[in-house]
Amino acid sequence: MPPLAAEPPHLPRAGFLLRAAALPVLPANLAGAVLVYLYFNFVDPLAPVADAGAYDGQGLAVFVLVVAAVLGASVYLSARWVGPLAHWRRRLRAGADAATVPVAIRRRLLNAPLANTILTQASWTCAGIVYLLYLRVVTGLPPSEVVRIMSVLAFIAGPLAAALAFLASELHLRRQVPLFFPDGRLERAGVLRVPILARLGGTFVITSILPLALMMLVDFWVRAHHGGPVLDEVDVFWTQLVRAQGFIAVVTGIVSLVMAWLVARFIDRPVQALRAAMARVAGGDLTARTPVRSTDELGELAAHFNAMVDGLRTAERTREVFGRYVSPAVAREALERGVALGGEAIVATAMFVDLRGFTATSRQHPPARIVELLTEYYAVVERACEREGGVITQFLGDGAVVVFGHPLQPLPGHARAAVHAAIALQRALVARNAAAAGDPLVAGIGICTGDMVAGNVGTGRGRVTYTVVGDAVNQAARLQVMTRDLAASVLITASTRNALGSDPGVGLRSLGPLAIKGLDEPVEVWVVDGAAP
Repeated sequence: MPPLAAEPPHLPRAGFLLRAAALPVLPANLAGAVLVYLYFNFVDPLAPVADAGAYDGQGLAVFVLVVAAVLGASVYLSARWVGPLAHWRRRLRAGADAATVPVAIRRRLLNAPLANTILTQASWTCAGIVYLLYLRVVTGLPPSEVVRIMSVLAFIAGPLAAALAFLASELHLRRQVPLFFPDGRLERAGVLRVPILARLGGTFVITSILPLALMMLVDFWVRAHHGGPVLDEVDVFWTQLVRAQGFIAVVTGIVSLVMAWLVARFIDRPVQALRAAMARVAGGDLTARTPVRSTDELGELAAHFNAMVDGLRTAERTREVFGRYVSPAVAREALERGVALGGEAIVATAMFVDLRGFTATSRQHPPARIVELLTEYYAVVERACEREGGVITQFLGDGAVVVFGHPLQPLPGHARAAVHAAIALQRALVARNAAAAGDPLVAGIGICTGDMVAGNVGTGRGRVTYTVVGDAVNQAARLQVMTRDLAASVLITASTRNALGSDPGVGLRSLGPLAIKGLDEPVEVWVVDGAAP
């Protein structure tokens, strides 16, 4: 990993002791050590009662040393594990970008609870081995007692402390996850996942099954330790007591397991159903729903999720309908940035397309046929223009306004794209008319390149439209009207001709300077004859 940058001077550097004091493994191991000490010194019915003297003090000293070694090793190793996390946490809080955090550090954060659990269990197992060597070699404890104490340390105290370390680590580190993953996209590769079902099951086993099992083990150990001739009354009482405790332990264990399974299923099934539904929504399926099976928090969560999906489906439908009424580029702009009034000056190419003779055609057909013809005509215009990068800003009855080089869809060679779109449009109409039985569609096209203003115009409170205005737009509109008088399909101005440059795929014919309505000076006009032979 590359060397870490120096931390800002105003952030205090956390030392080892400060980091260690905040580690969740410390209280978990302390709790386990205190419970073990209290049991073996004040509760254990098999503990020696006499000849304590100096032996008790020596045993306590050894126990304290072993516990201190366990705690020290656990805290040191855990601090080494979370040390880089603390460093990056300070950097992120100082304003560093979360994307600069190495992947290994992100995975370390997510694996920290499980790492603390394994570390705690390993420490208790090693401590048990060391302590039992002392009890066996120094004090001469019988092998049966060594096995008994080892079982308590490794299989009861160790798992209890490990479970506490896991839960405490989860509680401590979950608050830091959003800092390392502000976008909420957590790492999956290289991270060991502990399902909810496993957490609930482990919690029930440790809190319900383990104490009962320990109680029964104590009964059998006491019985084995005090075996031999006893009074009949005591023996009867002892047998009845063990039988009653055994019955309670077995029944409680079975009931606890059944309840643990039921509770785990009650929680896990709705969570898994919600997880699957959310995955479908993330994949674009807005028909996903999760069943609501209860009135508790999980039921409310499922109901709110369904309401959220309904809202997303409505928004998607609105976006789809909105995109049908305006250009998709304009719809995206409005949805992402709003509809604030204003515009920007641009240099682009404007195209006006108008359907010739449509007024006479509309008198000869019913409304349904008129709509059918317009739909067919607009589809041809849309395909030809959008294929070349044009943005349709308006449909005007039987005409359309298209801008090439629009700020919503920048296009360096906008003049060339506009001319090629006009040629493709005319060819598509010729092909359509040849295939259709009647009602030919003939369009006139005017194109001009120059300065214009693009933006939202309107009242600010009511309706708003996105349009382009300017001298170049006006000239394109005037040229479209002139196509009927000049018997030309496509007319362009000199500005478009100059911006087009040399293009062997386009045939051009100059008409010379022509007077255009609204302009003081004549404008040189060119006819686009289509592709050169």
